[in-house]
Amino acid sequence: MEISRQALYEALWSSPRKELASVWGIDPNTITYASKKQNIPLPKPGHWTLVSMGKPPSQPALIGDPDESVILEDPPRKPRKKKSSSSTPKKVAQTSGPTPTVSSEPEPTVMDPVTSISEALPTVRKAYKTYSSPRAARDYKYQHVLPGSAEVIRIAVMPEMVDRALLLMDTILREFQKSQWKTQIPSERDRNKNSVFVEEVEILFTITEHRQQERVKSESRWTTWEYRYHSTGTLRFQFGTSSWVHEIKDNKRKKLEERIPDIIEGILEEVARVKQVETERKKREHIERLESRLSDLVRKALNHNHQCEERLNHCIAQHQEALRIRSLVDAFRRSDSPDQRHDEREKWLSWLEVKANNMDPINNQNSTDFSVPKDLVAQVCSMIESDLDAYSPLKELDLEASISKVARRIDLHESWKYK
Repeated sequence: MEISRQALYEALWSSPRKELASVWGIDPNTITYASKKQNIPLPKPGHWTLVSMGKPPSQPALIGDPDESVILEDPPRKPRKKKSSSSTPKKVAQTSGPTPTVSSEPEPTVMDPVTSISEALPTVRKAYKTYSSPRAARDYKYQHVLPGSAEVIRIAVMPEMVDRALLLMDTILREFQKSQWKTQIPSERDRNKNSVFVEEVEILFTITEHRQQERVKSESRWTTWEYRYHSTGTLRFQFGTSSWVHEIKDNKRKKLEERIPDIIEGILEEVARVKQVETERKKREHIERLESRLSDLVRKALNHNHQCEERLNHCIAQHQEALRIRSLVDAFRRSDSPDQRHDEREKWLSWLEVKANNMDPINNQNSTDFSVPKDLVAQVCSMIESDLDAYSPLKELDLEASISKVARRIDLHESWKYK
């Protein structure tokens, strides 16, 4: 099949290679081989997952002649390497034909794994010395091998699975290096795990073994039972944050060695999830800060309406008291006055009349506050508009809903304060 570099470049960044291979009737490896040979940039593992989440990564530009023809033909097969007779764990056979994959990215993008510890990264070789030592300590409960040094890769497997777990870890660490992800071994946040930093997000990871539990009679006390754990040969790659852990493990169809793309894609998805949670947290905190500022205005509006009600009640009480005093004065006027105390009584009644007149708000309307309660939302919006320099950020809120929410919170707080 012949196609131009520009057309192949556009196709690669519009659909996964697996789909293109199905439409064109060729092997996905053929597309990968031809693209690398012609220096056409390929989407990285996890690209289509991010696209499906609405967060497509940046797309590199095509360099070179866009009209140059590309022939899509099967890549030459590499001769299979003979396995060494050493006691290395049995590796999953790599076939030269097309390999079915679960993710949208074909597996050939993963580099070939090493087959012996001597070829592994220095950190892996260092870990192998401590985990494979005959003097290596065992975990008291689960009996997996414990690290003999504070600065080695963290895994939790039985002694017979150390080689395979570390070779698998070597492949994973090489993929991290290829993606330019920094690692921290072991993690400062959790000394039982390792850390990888992807786009400034820290992801904890380790390799553990699924163990088989056996219930046996206790050797020390015949009335109790003890549990012993045995190796099953099933490895699990566990990753996530301290509060959220995911797991990818061996299954009947594929071993972890064949699921490296799933591991990379899973880490990218976890990074995207962490970023989304962090974005939502910052947005929530921003809204809370705005609502805290809004609560000051809501309190002022509520205090205004409350003062209006208090003035009304005070006005009614004063007027009723003035009417009572006048009623008393009239009753005294209608009654007979003793001659010997007539002058004293008149002075007292005159004082009561003056007191009633001074008390009655009807006679003192010039000093009466005729302010009326206002709609809470309209009042707060008016205060915001009157000082936009200070309160313009509050317009980011749904003011009607936020004012009602803050008002309910204030009423609840006041009700509990006096209980």
